[in-house]
Amino acid sequence: MRSGSSHRKRHLGVDFAIWSSGGTWFWLLVNASGEGGTIGASADEAQAVQDACLSIKERVTVF
Repeated sequence: MRSGSSHRKRHLGVDFAIWSSGGTWFWLLVNASGEGGTIGASADEAQAVQDACLSIKERVTVF
């Protein structure tokens, strides 16, 4: 899954992970059911956190 260390974070009660590999930052949200999730790539760590938080907000708004 990763070459560097993973950082676990939490936003609006939802856990997500971010990590870097090859100069790219990735983020991962796993569905509460454990069946699937969302993954994204960003240019830097701050953008990865922001993108993951936006995805969580969208998910919370829909459900």
